[in-house]
Amino acid sequence: MGTELRHLVAASVEAARLHAGVSLGWLADRSGLPVETLDGLMREQADFTMVDLARIAEALDVAVTTLLPCSPAEDL
Repeated sequence: MGTELRHLVAASVEAARLHAGVSLGWLADRSGLPVETLDGLMREQADFTMVDLARIAEALDVAVTTLLPCSPAEDL
């Protein structure tokens, strides 16, 4: 995952977390991710896996696709 994509995914997760009104600790607990791991992901020190995103989405009760950045429309 490139740096820009890493940033976009972290920003999407942060926006969903804030929208849900939950703390990072709550999200770590509910998603089953160690808080240190989630903190590193949010600070863009590592790449999110699809498993990470699925667990976070389930904890926040959102679709996984809401945590993924939109791809630019392709010209047909």
